[in-house]
Amino acid sequence: VAELRNTVDKTTRQLLLAKIRGIVKERLNYPAADEMDDSIKRLKYIRYADDFLIGVIGSKQDCIQIKEDIKQFMADKLKLELSDEKTLITNARKHAKFLGYDVFVRKSNDARRDKNGHLTRSLDHKIVLYVTTETMRKKLLEYDAVKIVKQNGKEVWKPKGRSYMRCLDDLEIISQYNAEIMGFYNYYSIANNSPVIDSFYHIMEYSMYKTYAAKYTTSKKKIIAKYKKNGVFSIPYTNKKGYEVKREFYDKGFKRKELPNRYLDDKLPNTVAITGGRNGLIARLNARVCENCGATDHLEMHHVRNLKDLKGKSDWEIKMISRNRKTLAVCSACHHKIHSGRRSD
Repeated sequence: VAELRNTVDKTTRQLLLAKIRGIVKERLNYPAADEMDDSIKRLKYIRYADDFLIGVIGSKQDCIQIKEDIKQFMADKLKLELSDEKTLITNARKHAKFLGYDVFVRKSNDARRDKNGHLTRSLDHKIVLYVTTETMRKKLLEYDAVKIVKQNGKEVWKPKGRSYMRCLDDLEIISQYNAEIMGFYNYYSIANNSPVIDSFYHIMEYSMYKTYAAKYTTSKKKIIAKYKKNGVFSIPYTNKKGYEVKREFYDKGFKRKELPNRYLDDKLPNTVAITGGRNGLIARLNARVCENCGATDHLEMHHVRNLKDLKGKSDWEIKMISRNRKTLAVCSACHHKIHSGRRSD
């Protein structure tokens, strides 16, 4: 660099610049620190409910010792048994499963310029969260929204109508699909590859079309032609003020959301919050009376997939079974109690 500063000749300067660029590029191939330095050891711990993940900067022997210490602590202090089969020691470069995510440390020599214009390996040694194809596959199968077939030895996903939703009002159907899509996205929105959720969305979108088609014994093509205008699929309904409005199908993409600067306790969102509707749904919601406790309030719709899964032990389960309904219009307080497993007063 000093030689470059003192050189005036244009050709010589170009040769020196090319040499410097080559040295900088070569330098990016080497680590900036000794990853196995015994004087540097770190441990990071994160837990949600009974699932926890520990990141260790250290040797494999350190990890084995930490695992044994935890096992002993749980046995002596908590009277709990640590499962050796489920408690794995994994190299950070390999994917580890945690709370539905694949977690790993990225290794990359790709360089980017920082705000000062310097080349840095900003992607290297970064924690990466991935939502996997298998995660989306399991959720779609859980919703019964996909049929998986083999074609030429490859697995092909095909959207599937959900016959058990045909008894719902049109507004309930689109609201349910929106809630499931947005719920999945909200959970996985911090994944580094969150845009891949579009594959999940595509299957859900056409599953919804097929569900409406089955309800009205028509074709998917006719349903799209009737309800999709200017690229937006929507269901019209009359709200509580008597105005004709529309509930639109979610179509805002799946951009990654940045991690918050500080961590707060998560609150589970209500899957569906409905303020209007039509047919049977509108009558129940316009009454503005909780079908569980009788309180007058804004109502939310609680859904169950199968009535046969209800045990009839809670008041709300008894009401759904007796009415032979898979939906119950309830106030926010009752909805929270239902999802937290508490009995209503």
